[in-house]
Amino acid sequence: MRATEMNPLLFQCPKTLRELDTGIEVNINKLRSVQPVTVSLLCPFCGKSHKWKLADGWIGEPTEPDSRVY
Repeated sequence: MRATEMNPLLFQCPKTLRELDTGIEVNINKLRSVQPVTVSLLCPFCGKSHKWKLADGWIGEPTEPDSRVY
């Protein structure tokens, strides 16, 4: 994982145990400097609102760069 790459922040739904992509892209080096934060999201798998601490999540593989030409 390169320091400049943006990676998806992932959590696990406590009800279905499915991996949830939050839609939040993070840089691993910058994430280390963030103060403790709680993320609250509506889960698309079970329909419930869940709260996670950043430490409960993990970093996924980098997303593919947008290949469209502007």
